[in-house]
Amino acid sequence: MKKPILIYLLITHISCLWSQIISYELSESWSKEEVNTLYDINGIPTSTGEINYAVDGYKILYYTPDYNGELVVCSGAMFLPAEIGCSAPLLSWQHGTESSDDGVPSNVGDNYNDLIGVIAAANGYIVTMSDFIGLGEGEGMHNYVHADTEASSTIDLIIYGKELATELLGISPNNQLFLFGYSQGGHATMAAVKEIEENYADQLSITASCPMAGPYSMSEAQRLMLESGDPYPNPGYLPYVLFAYDKIYDLYDNLNDVLKPEYVNLESMYNGEYGMGAINYEMWSIGQDVFGISPNNFTPTQIFQDKYYQEYLEDDNHPFKIALADNDVYDFIPQSPMQLIHCNGDNDVTYENSQVAYDYFTDYNLPNIELIDGGNLNHTECAPLAILAAKIWIDSLAELCEPTDIDENTINKKEIVHHFDFLGRHLNEYQTHQNTILIYSDGSVDKKIKIK
Repeated sequence: MKKPILIYLLITHISCLWSQIISYELSESWSKEEVNTLYDINGIPTSTGEINYAVDGYKILYYTPDYNGELVVCSGAMFLPAEIGCSAPLLSWQHGTESSDDGVPSNVGDNYNDLIGVIAAANGYIVTMSDFIGLGEGEGMHNYVHADTEASSTIDLIIYGKELATELLGISPNNQLFLFGYSQGGHATMAAVKEIEENYADQLSITASCPMAGPYSMSEAQRLMLESGDPYPNPGYLPYVLFAYDKIYDLYDNLNDVLKPEYVNLESMYNGEYGMGAINYEMWSIGQDVFGISPNNFTPTQIFQDKYYQEYLEDDNHPFKIALADNDVYDFIPQSPMQLIHCNGDNDVTYENSQVAYDYFTDYNLPNIELIDGGNLNHTECAPLAILAAKIWIDSLAELCEPTDIDENTINKKEIVHHFDFLGRHLNEYQTHQNTILIYSDGSVDKKIKIK
């Protein structure tokens, strides 16, 4: 039910911290019955978590530093378990690629991100979701796959979200912090983990993270995928990176020297009004109408001027390549457990991104890093499976407090209520699997791992 309540927090002085909340608005609330309906409509398995609380969804505006250090307005969302009455863990979700302002988390009540926020909050998490700079009600063009500002906008909302949740719930969150995200959100999750562990250890401690299907190796794995000459399902991703990185790194003096004339006007479509489908269609249409290239044979690099693209290919120190390398996010040593999930059939973000990151981490013999291959599914097909698996894994580590209205008879008898594998697939009592998770009626978890 929509609640037109707008509450403004007036900032009267600059905090010693970078970000500041400007306003928060209770945009939507869901009763436990409405959450149950979401489970049913979307086919959400019960292994995803128990519906213990009603949920309040807030839109938040806050300040965060842009690439140049100047504070800008950024928007995001927070989902709270209503009247929880005990300390809850914090879960930070990083969304995938969006070019439309309508598709980001701050559009609470009318957005696919709601499903993740509502379910997790109903299970007992405090959930934060940044739109990232330049999307939603944020200022300027989005800093697409820019590691530094993905991390800072995510971290700032976590820090201020904890304070706001304390004020709204009347109780502080517990000390657990989980981060997970898919696609661009996987890249943002990895960037945030790296930044928190290197520079925010005095404020935040990560319990675990799950980056999924992210372009962690922008300068190698993802770059080579786009340079391969193979058709690409979302060609609009490439100019998105180009325009965002030019804003940040000043890649070129004149766009006409970079793109063929027919594609120069693409830049105007990244203003928050167009979804990626519309941008892809525009690129395909130009390719077919002007150059006679069918959409099935279209490759993103065909938008470049031949001279520019040849110089780019031949120069290892080309400005675009240097900018890509600056946004590789796997070159650190995670200090907290991490589960990477990716499907080997991914046709948008090559699986090699996760393999490169995993290989780098395992060179240091890190014991708490896993890479799970979800199988021969494409980027879109993999998403729900990966997100479900990540949520279940996080649940196995989370200290979720029990709701006060649980029948004592149900918690005295310990029974297995969920039995599934690491990808969230239900197993019956007769099935065996080398890696399984058991959840009991008292909330305890047993994770069984068979080492080959």
